[in-house]
Amino acid sequence: MNLAIRLFALFGLLAVVGCSDDPLGGENSGGDFAIDVGTGLQPLYSWGAGAAVSVEVARTTNLLAVWHVASPQAQDITSPVRHGTVPAGAVELHDLADAETTLTAGVQYRITITLVNGAQTAFLIFTP
Repeated sequence: MNLAIRLFALFGLLAVVGCSDDPLGGENSGGDFAIDVGTGLQPLYSWGAGAAVSVEVARTTNLLAVWHVASPQAQDITSPVRHGTVPAGAVELHDLADAETTLTAGVQYRITITLVNGAQTAFLIFTP
């Protein structure tokens, strides 16, 4: 199976897992596990629930991804991950209209992490 087909399948799964009536979750965090966001404009994202298949950061104003890495061949993305740095075995999705490898101070973002099994997802809203 080629990379494009794997990524298409991955995003189909993420769309189903991430659907809700309130895309911001109605609170600051939620999901199946906790996420910790470090300080600065290229923070370290940490979680203790196991390997991830996707790490996505979006502005909360429009929920369009500004930085997104995924593991197209189900290779594990392990915690921690630094914003803007692509982990080994992952790919960065470059077709993001509003890409930000460095975040903007004072802007609210939402990080969403999906574990390798695809059944566990968590999010956290933060402002650097």
